[in-house]
Amino acid sequence: MTIQPLVSIIIPAFNAQDMIAETLDSILAQTYMNLEIIVIDDGSTDQTRQVVQRYEPKVSYYYQENSGGCAVPRNTGISYSNGDYLCFMDADDLMMPDRIMQQVDFMERYTDVGLVFCDYRNFDERGCYADSHFKTCPKLWFKLHNQQDLILDNPCSYLVQENYGIAGSFMIRKAVLKFAPSFDPTLKACEDFHFYYRLARHVPVGVINKVGMLRRLHANNMSGNPKKMLAAGIKSRALLKETENSFHIIAQLDRYIANCHSSLARYFADHNQYMDALQQDWQGLYKDLCWKRLQIAARGIGRTLLLALGAREIQRWMAK
Repeated sequence: MTIQPLVSIIIPAFNAQDMIAETLDSILAQTYMNLEIIVIDDGSTDQTRQVVQRYEPKVSYYYQENSGGCAVPRNTGISYSNGDYLCFMDADDLMMPDRIMQQVDFMERYTDVGLVFCDYRNFDERGCYADSHFKTCPKLWFKLHNQQDLILDNPCSYLVQENYGIAGSFMIRKAVLKFAPSFDPTLKACEDFHFYYRLARHVPVGVINKVGMLRRLHANNMSGNPKKMLAAGIKSRALLKETENSFHIIAQLDRYIANCHSSLARYFADHNQYMDALQQDWQGLYKDLCWKRLQIAARGIGRTLLLALGAREIQRWMAK
């Protein structure tokens, strides 16, 4: 009988008492049996500890002081892990029953692959979204849609244009940590993209055309904080630029950064921070100086000025 490789599943948790039991139940329902489940409690002040400890010894629980993000607890989980393969889950998401089996099977068939992604689908209190994430990535979907799985020939080119991954959708061989040993603790968001992009520079990357996880959308998601997400998007891509050798990919990273600046400009204008908005539009233009960006910046600056003038007129009218 063939011994299954050990898979370590690392879950950072902060005040996750309401959802983490459902997450753990979905992992324990996997068709793949040789699992090591590690929960890193990142300074919770609710009943997360009590909920998780009900699952011991099937689940290992560790507590640490709050770090303000997911990078540090994931790194702590890596340090405790013993698996041949590692994957990560957020404490509010769900695994499909055969997700681990599918990814391990792929890695065992393609022994040169160091990183493999499954598809995922968003859901909220109204139910699951119609399209899975891969279907929202046109370049990837054009190549993948009629295949069960695929090894990407230029994974970073796909990632930089349409991020087809998320923290809970990929599995790595532990051996590839020599290329990127940890998540960057200075990133409070987008640390997952920054991590697997660095790995994708060095190892073949696979994708499996099957939904392996469900991402829960709710009021407390990090994605619900656009200012923080956009700032982290800029920082993560700027960090990647520092070690990027491809001029084509550097241009794509700059375009993403410029788009984040344009979105931040709109956010600041909508929150009456007009000087910050104007600064963001100029920064976007500086990062991606082209005719299209000039048009985007001009529209943004015009919108900001109109909002600023309108706000002043309203203030004058109310002061009368």
